[in-house]
Amino acid sequence: MAREPQPGVVPLRPLGLGELLDGAVSVIRRYPRPSLGLSAVLAIVATVLNVVLAVTAFRPLLNLDTTTFENGTASTDQLDGVLGGAAVGGLGSGLVSALATLVLTGIMTAIAGRAVLGRAMDLPEAWAEVRPALWRLLGIALLTGLIVYGGMSVAVGLGIGVIALAGAPGAILGVPLIVGGVVFAVYAYVRLSLAPAAALLEKARVVQSLKRSGVLVRRSWWRVFGVLLLTMLIASFVSQVVQVPFLVFGAGPSGLTSSFTHTTTRMLVLTYIGSGIAQALVAPFTAAVRALLYIDRRMRAEGLDVALTAAAARPV
Repeated sequence: MAREPQPGVVPLRPLGLGELLDGAVSVIRRYPRPSLGLSAVLAIVATVLNVVLAVTAFRPLLNLDTTTFENGTASTDQLDGVLGGAAVGGLGSGLVSALATLVLTGIMTAIAGRAVLGRAMDLPEAWAEVRPALWRLLGIALLTGLIVYGGMSVAVGLGIGVIALAGAPGAILGVPLIVGGVVFAVYAYVRLSLAPAAALLEKARVVQSLKRSGVLVRRSWWRVFGVLLLTMLIASFVSQVVQVPFLVFGAGPSGLTSSFTHTTTRMLVLTYIGSGIAQALVAPFTAAVRALLYIDRRMRAEGLDVALTAAAARPV
């Protein structure tokens, strides 16, 4: 029996679920410096910026005494300061995390593309491939967010509006609108999930990448959904395990038994640190799974395994 070709981290044939997950781990193990190293650097930068935001923009929230709202002695200015600080801090934190994730996703996709053929790639080489595609990756992220969250927001907003105006009879139309909005968001997210890989590995433009993702996912939506969901659950579990000690230390010796009337600086800072460490560990894994899933879909739908086998046989 002929041995199936496997010059890199996965066999050059359609992949099973276990092979996708194991292949993602193998990518990180074979290329730890450009994957975990870059992830750690990005996590450190994001964590430092988030900590700075926590002790500046979140300062009104950190000093908030909830008892003043319970007894009605809080001023409007205090409430405005709390809401303004939280909004600015939350927006800044989200932008920092999104940019870090964008860069790491591109790097891991480039590395996984080479890892399938068993060819080495260091961080400068990966960055050289990703840098020209950063604006395309950003455009894909923005358009995906607009389609997914925009569509869901419109449907959910309409549903809530119908219920608010018509009362109980309006639920007949409002509830299906809300459920439909959530279903649409999940469907669209999965349908567009392979666009970053198409932009990087096929050098496709933004709209073309979204269309390519739709074509690749169309006949295998449930499988792609299952792989992404399982990957998310694994990443979430690992993240929670990593963050628990930081949450415990942040709460302090009496934090588990007392009511939280004050949000402490220590709690917020340690939460960001724990989140940064967890992100550094799980982000390369999730990005590698998505890149290998893109390659798997092309092998199943377009016979990419034949082209990859021929490419692996050619000298570098």
